[in-house]
Amino acid sequence: MEWLERSTILRVVWGSRAFGTADADSDTDIRGVFIPPRPLLLGLGRFEQYEDAASDTVIYSLAKFVRLALTNNPNILDILWADDEDVLFIDEYGQRLRTSRDLFLSRQVAQTYAGYAASQIQRMETHYRWLHNPPDHQPTAAEFGAQPHPAGGVRFPNTHQERAFQSANKYWQNYQKWRANRNPERSALEEAHGYDTKHALHLLRLYRMGIEILREGVVRVKRPDAAWLRSVRAGRYSYPELMQLVASLQQELAAAEAQTTLPLQPDEAAINALLVALHWQALQSERFW
Repeated sequence: MEWLERSTILRVVWGSRAFGTADADSDTDIRGVFIPPRPLLLGLGRFEQYEDAASDTVIYSLAKFVRLALTNNPNILDILWADDEDVLFIDEYGQRLRTSRDLFLSRQVAQTYAGYAASQIQRMETHYRWLHNPPDHQPTAAEFGAQPHPAGGVRFPNTHQERAFQSANKYWQNYQKWRANRNPERSALEEAHGYDTKHALHLLRLYRMGIEILREGVVRVKRPDAAWLRSVRAGRYSYPELMQLVASLQQELAAAEAQTTLPLQPDEAAINALLVALHWQALQSERFW
């Protein structure tokens, strides 16, 4: 891995510190892009991603990064549009990638940002149910109509009841796992406000960023609404108020999608040409041997 440092073309601050929503306890996440050296770019070997959990660092190969950016993955777009002050390193290859970033934006943003927000909502709603109406016992097969079978085990009256039992049992197991492994910070937020306000911060940020991109064609990573987002994490809204706000933003996102001038899909031909050009240029340089 001695080649990784010299092969890196872009490295940025990512996450809450890039958004401007960090608090005193927030980690500093790092994301970046590298061009693999010749043997890994042309030979049998492949290396698409470097991760270091200790330093909260992830560095993507250029090809993988471009594939993810083509899907309008929010986490990847954040790297392309990181504020200049959050760019820790950039060379001519990274600069060319960043100056071509508009090629990647498309109407897919409506689905990807809403999808990432929905995952935050799902986790938040599940935890809300567990906090306010937790299951009080592990479900038994008998509760779902199962009878002992002569050959051993049990037999359910029908497939629907068997699946219902399996679902209820999985729900119980997930609840137990959540109780045993709750993040102390998240637990404190849930106890103080009745729901995970950090999930709320992220889902509202995602909706607002998606709306901005569709309307203006701009990804604002450093959030102009950072103070408001921090107040959301501090419990600004009750849970019902939050869900009303979510419904309003969902409608706003749908309207922005209907009116956007962004293309249906990114310009894949132009992006592929950019990828080929950057790889070809790297192959001419001893730096990437």
